Amino acid sequence: MSAVPTRPSAPAEEQSQRRLGGVSALFEKNGRVVLAFIILAVLLVIYIERVPQFGAREQRSVVNQGLALATASFGQTVVILTGGIDLSVGSIIGLTNSVASRITTDDSMSRVWVAGFACLFIGAICGLVNGLIVAYGRLQPIIVTLATTSVYAGIALYVRPTPAGDFPFEATQYWTGSMAFRDWPRGAVWLVLLVGIWLVFRRTRLATSIVAIGSSEGAAFMSGLNVIRAKILAYTISGTAAGAAGFYLTAQTGNGNALSGQTYMLNTIAAVVLGGANLAGGAGTYLGTVAGAYIIALIPRVLFFYDVSQFYQELLQGLVLLAAVGLGAIGVLRARNRLDK
Repeated sequence: MSAVPTRPSAPAEEQSQRRLGGVSALFEKNGRVVLAFIILAVLLVIYIERVPQFGAREQRSVVNQGLALATASFGQTVVILTGGIDLSVGSIIGLTNSVASRITTDDSMSRVWVAGFACLFIGAICGLVNGLIVAYGRLQPIIVTLATTSVYAGIALYVRPTPAGDFPFEATQYWTGSMAFRDWPRGAVWLVLLVGIWLVFRRTRLATSIVAIGSSEGAAFMSGLNVIRAKILAYTISGTAAGAAGFYLTAQTGNGNALSGQTYMLNTIAAVVLGGANLAGGAGTYLGTVAGAYIIALIPRVLFFYDVSQFYQELLQGLVLLAAVGLGAIGVLRARNRLDK
């Protein structure tokens, strides 16, 4: 006589449902980050398949291509977590790139370090100015940073009216070359360092305050959080990251150009949103931002190997930017709908 199958006990069913619910909640929370890495992986596979030989040179080129954008997007991630936005990132990159090219000469390695610290300092000051105006002036961040964009761009043009500069070749090799160990791109070290800084930063009280402000500024204030201080520091971090990106861009290109940061203004926002952040604030991670930055960096390379004309390359990049902003807008609308209910 065959045994009658027994139905699982109620506690077992509840445990199974709880486990499935946990997996579902985890995917719902990180689904867009996972999607960003899937898209990045697909682009990498296509690119590697099209490149005749994906050796150390190509690996180094891919890492370097997106590193300046990933660096600048670090600060943009912090600002967007507060529910704000920083449109001045591009002009700060152009300004620090111009200043770095003025300081460095092709025969002095010591000047390279001076230029690096100068870029970080100038970027921090520019970000501090943005933060002070946004926090104490209680103005919309998009208006404030759009206005300071013109100011910083004007200073950059004064510093470097025409593209030029002398950056030591040895320094370029150091910052953008390969390591002795297996010819791995040194840019990967800087990228891992940025991720490490993010993981440490995410565990600080400042990061908790920033996320709380982005989720609900009023509730954060009523909870006793220093909203003004957190906003000022968020924009200061954004400016510092943009200054670091400006220095790296100088090392990568070997010269300075006041207009070099124009594409970064929207690309940093797109990278953050593609990486799963919510433009309304309160949700996002730099790990997703890195994936978004390299998606944007890889698209032109993939299109180039498919012989797509320059016009259509810009068209498709524009569509990607539009899709990224659209994803962020969906998050904002969902948040508003929940509040309306």
